[in-house]
Amino acid sequence: MMKAQLKTHLLNNETVDLYELFHQLQPISIYEVINQLHQLKHELALTTKLSPLVSQIDGLSPRLNAIDNPKDQIEWLCTEIDIAQRGHSMSRYIHLVDSHSTFTPKVDLVLFGDSITEWGPWQDVLTHIPHVNRGIAGDTTFGMLRRIETTLAVQPKLITIMAGINDLSQGFSVDSVFDNYTKILAYWQRNNCEILVQSTLFCGQKLVHLNAQVAELNGRLVTYCQQHQINYLDVNAVLCPNQFLSNEFTCDDLHLNARAYSTWINLLQPKIETLLP
Repeated sequence: MMKAQLKTHLLNNETVDLYELFHQLQPISIYEVINQLHQLKHELALTTKLSPLVSQIDGLSPRLNAIDNPKDQIEWLCTEIDIAQRGHSMSRYIHLVDSHSTFTPKVDLVLFGDSITEWGPWQDVLTHIPHVNRGIAGDTTFGMLRRIETTLAVQPKLITIMAGINDLSQGFSVDSVFDNYTKILAYWQRNNCEILVQSTLFCGQKLVHLNAQVAELNGRLVTYCQQHQINYLDVNAVLCPNQFLSNEFTCDDLHLNARAYSTWINLLQPKIETLLP
């Protein structure tokens, strides 16, 4: 059924509207949609554009085609993509940490983490709780340790954290993530902070190979929190009860849609209100 819909869409349009197409097909991973479109384009020998946006590869193609040696092409392409990805990630991190260090309103709550935290609708739902969002997309526990002082700069009564999935996806071990995590928690405890650790979320199909490590990390965090009198909230209980993030809650096997955030908030908000004095 999906393949037939995609074929029709490719044949009838010069440019694919991925947003519209995704909403016609959901629940599904957007990566699966794009993969199927690429396969069909190749099979049908079509020139249909998969998006009105110019991708990074599209932008590099003219210079890439000017290089004759295939080995030199691959080396040049890998270098250009590496520079672009690292530069984008690091420039964003630098700007946000600078902002978080400069603008430090006194609040009751800090939400600390990576993209799953940063992209949460906290300002729309926690309207009665003074808070700051200190999530940064792509961040690891290494990056969080580097910027941890920004969490205390706003003098919070409570800090929530969800972290670790970016470390695991980049090949760092559970031992490494857990070591950084405990350093973060110990820092806050030394400064008499109330802490709420939230379980690292399981992933969907594209990243399913990480889920065994996620389970191990969460198990170790539960034990650590019990031993050190730290609050722990199992968000997986409502989002990933089968240790798997379904397309009901995501379009890319990792990040959350509005339905997922609503479900999470229904669990998290009462806990926050209980912990805040």
